Amino acid sequence: MGWDANVWEDPMEFRPERFLENGDGDQEVVFDLKGIKEIKMMPFGAGRRACPAITIALLHQEYFVANLVRDFAWTAENGGDIDLSEKQDFTMVMKNPLRVHVSPRTR
Repeated sequence: MGWDANVWEDPMEFRPERFLENGDGDQEVVFDLKGIKEIKMMPFGAGRRACPAITIALLHQEYFVANLVRDFAWTAENGGDIDLSEKQDFTMVMKNPLRVHVSPRTR
């Protein structure tokens, strides 16, 4: 479903802005996580079987990532560039695994 060209325009391209297009020129998040309008992805299930804690899960996820960004400095290992090329394994994975150096931020 995630690679279906009938559902997604250029499904193999990383384009996060596709979730901001509203059709009337507004830039707002219009992705339907709950599958109410249409089912393109089902990270939390859909319909009657949808996760009842989706709201709190998303809040905790945002809080967790925000704390990681706030409290730590993230740099590529050895100061190198990040290679985003992919290869087919059981799933699509990075061709060269991402190696980062994480250090506490000084306040």
